[in-house]
Amino acid sequence: MKVGNRGQGFFGVGLLVGWMGFTAPALAAEGCEVVPVIQPEALAAWKYATQATSTYGSCGSSAVDGAGNVIMTASPENLMSMGFTVLRPDGSYLWGGGVSQVNVMQLTGQSQGFLGRSYHPLEDLSWLTFLDNANRRVAVHSEPSAGMLLWGAENPMGGLHELREDESLRAYSGVGQLRWSVSLSTVLSGSPSAVGVNTEGHTLVVSVTQTPSGAAEVEGVWVDSSGQPGASFTALTLPNPSQYARYELVPLVEGGLLLSVENSLGKSWVASFGSLQTSSGPVPGWLSNGDVSPFALLSGGRGYIRWTTGNEDPTGCQFEARLTAPSGESCGTVRLPSTGMGDSCFMVSVGRDGTVIENLPSIYVSESSRPYSICRARWWPALFH
Repeated sequence: MKVGNRGQGFFGVGLLVGWMGFTAPALAAEGCEVVPVIQPEALAAWKYATQATSTYGSCGSSAVDGAGNVIMTASPENLMSMGFTVLRPDGSYLWGGGVSQVNVMQLTGQSQGFLGRSYHPLEDLSWLTFLDNANRRVAVHSEPSAGMLLWGAENPMGGLHELREDESLRAYSGVGQLRWSVSLSTVLSGSPSAVGVNTEGHTLVVSVTQTPSGAAEVEGVWVDSSGQPGASFTALTLPNPSQYARYELVPLVEGGLLLSVENSLGKSWVASFGSLQTSSGPVPGWLSNGDVSPFALLSGGRGYIRWTTGNEDPTGCQFEARLTAPSGESCGTVRLPSTGMGDSCFMVSVGRDGTVIENLPSIYVSESSRPYSICRARWWPALFH
């Protein structure tokens, strides 16, 4: 199956937060009283694991599933397979294995494992793959070619939604089974530019079309959680769009989606969309001050988390989480302790159960005739539960 540029526009990388299995209960209050409070002893109780690669092997990414199980991945020198080890929240071994003809996988934590695209190292091919932690098996989902994969988005309720070059939108469950498929080729007048899934499982697809005046019209269509598309609508007009801008839709706590645009000059939030609403609204006040740092949802609809990095401690990087209540109230920060080993900042993410996992830079060991790398990760079980 053809895919574009290793999943271009599919999943972001860097400071990521997962929303798998998200539920947003009706909260009696929406201020800081619903945001998790982190005690110092919890920050000190982190777990740490290492994994050595084969000769000249390379480390891959790590992630956490909905039960707090941690995965570490690696590839050998020839890149023709991806090995993985899954550890329980306490660091004990759960299971491991490998996926052949694959060197990297986009890991999204689901309730009972990891789902994502796995990529062939030499050919423009990918497969939807599920690493089933509950049954300890690898499920590779083969499917007929239906055009190049354009965009993808995690479903906060579990699963993935993918949009293809032929403008077919497919929804997959948390174990990779096809829920539904619908064609949007006769619904949207322009080429799709972004896709997002809200906390109710509804999907918004937007296309951006340049007008003769130089402005750009943003057109949208909602597809509900059962796969039924609505009518297309004109969402907004952007007065000075960049020709090479990248658009992204990010879920908000109460069912909305937030649209951002990014070009060579930077990133900005431009509009919000209420669930299934056919008009755009303003950017929430807590983001209207120009803050464009990545953010995502805390589990249980209890607000938002944004990450920044700091190196005030000379013994290594420290990630700092800024917490925001559903109401938009700022609820302070939580700074992760350094490893004490002088590590630079790499990647951090949060799983559905509130586990924080930090991907640490690998260590290359060259003092032997068979050099190798040491993959490293540390995590805080259920820190933001």
